[in-house]
Amino acid sequence: MFASALVLLAVWIVWPDQVASNGGQVFFIMLWTLLAYVSFRGAGWVRYAIAAIFVVALWGVANAASPLESMANLPSWEILCGALQIGAFVLLCLPRAHHWFAAVAASDNEE
Repeated sequence: MFASALVLLAVWIVWPDQVASNGGQVFFIMLWTLLAYVSFRGAGWVRYAIAAIFVVALWGVANAASPLESMANLPSWEILCGALQIGAFVLLCLPRAHHWFAAVAASDNEE
């Protein structure tokens, strides 16, 4: 997730003409950075937050005038960010990650 935020930041700084909305770009840079930090700290709810973001994104694609055309016109950096985010989500949903989140929660309760 942090890698996705870094890609978004790099595109915003190096190729600002590729960014449709500066406010949206900053929002998603901050969002993915925050979600990466929170998941590193062991908050299991981050998986649900990412799932909600994906649902909203899919809703936007489904409501586009031509969903396939809108997806075909995505720049390569957006495809890379999407792949990084999906990969992070899959890793966070694995049983090993579930055990890690539980262990972090247990250690926080001990303190």
